[in-house]
Amino acid sequence: MTVSDPTLDMHAFLVTRWEGEPVNAATEEHDDLRWFRPSVLGDLKMAHPASLSSILSAVRAATD
Repeated sequence: MTVSDPTLDMHAFLVTRWEGEPVNAATEEHDDLRWFRPSVLGDLKMAHPASLSSILSAVRAATD
């Protein structure tokens, strides 16, 4: 994904197995941290809206 905003640093992780609930241990960096099913990702409001299509593409490719 190419983004023209040099101040943006974004990470997304595809988790296929986990026990427990995620914890936002860096509240000064993140507004929220939680699990999402791929079917609801399209409804998320991202800090950088252009990133959503790349995340959706990566999830589709990993789960096909």
